[in-house]
Amino acid sequence: MANKPRYGSQHSDTDWGCDYFEVTTSSTTEKIKVCHVEVKDIKIISEALAKTVLDTSWMTSLDVGSRRAYDRTVRDTASALIEIFESTTSPSDVGVEFGEIMVSIGSTRALEKIFNHVIIPIAELWKPQKKQNEGFDFHTVCGEELINFGEAKYSGNSSPHGNAINQSKRFIEEEKHLRDYVHLKVLASDPAIENLNNDSFGIVASFSINARDPLEVLKNAIESAEEKLSLDSIKAVYLVGVSQ
Repeated sequence: MANKPRYGSQHSDTDWGCDYFEVTTSSTTEKIKVCHVEVKDIKIISEALAKTVLDTSWMTSLDVGSRRAYDRTVRDTASALIEIFESTTSPSDVGVEFGEIMVSIGSTRALEKIFNHVIIPIAELWKPQKKQNEGFDFHTVCGEELINFGEAKYSGNSSPHGNAINQSKRFIEEEKHLRDYVHLKVLASDPAIENLNNDSFGIVASFSINARDPLEVLKNAIESAEEKLSLDSIKAVYLVGVSQ
């Protein structure tokens, strides 16, 4: 059983209206890393999320065929997401759709700031479906050149770390991470793709936190991840809690 984790370094992000905290743990599973995102200003993060989905600079490095293939899907999805962001300017406006995107993209931003991950545009932008994605929500590449498959869960009144971890486990068992290969091969680095082909990758379980003691929630999440995300092919596990 893991001891209660503690807060480590703090990173303030005025551009996103958030504070990010690295969380130190005594977990005997060295591959588990933890951080906590505290959203300080919904209006600022809503504006930052809108800028993120409108930023199509990542497509400029793609070949012509790939760029044309993604262009319409990205435009349609970005338009739908912008409507959600523009209607969310205060904590009382936050619904499930905004909350899950906030947890997804907010987590990638925290992983970039704390653990130096490279962010891949969220899957919702480049998968054909605008909603009901049948797979992971987002991806990053860490310094070890591992593609990290991210699953985000939001609730306005609970801390659904169990849902995020269980769904990640199920997606890996159903090999849904392998279905993303056709997209990731043009979005991720060659070494990261090679590692994926050798069954070496990471998992990010992200979830909202609604609790007086976020560290107790993170402690429970660590214990669950130790039990359920222990496959040898999972080389890294990142747990990201998001509160507001």
